[in-house]
Amino acid sequence: MADYAFRTLEDRQKIEKLWEDGRTPKEISETTGVSVHVVYKEMTRGQDGTRLPDQRLRYSADVAQRRVQASLERRGKRTGQPTNMGAAVDGGTANR
Repeated sequence: MADYAFRTLEDRQKIEKLWEDGRTPKEISETTGVSVHVVYKEMTRGQDGTRLPDQRLRYSADVAQRRVQASLERRGKRTGQPTNMGAAVDGGTANR
């Protein structure tokens, strides 16, 4: 698993399995090949509010995936008037 911005659902499921098996974030990092920081960010993203039998917060790959998908859907949406790209392309000579 490369240390890149977007994890796949399979990557997240691997993290979930390792976490439920009692692995530490450092061990998960070493096993998956990503930084410890990435593991902590992913753990925060996928918390579903419940706890494991050992009282650690549960990580859900499905919750994390839904949150990432929602974030991606929100990106790029702009409010307000669209710009007039034609004027910028022809140097504004159309209205002279």
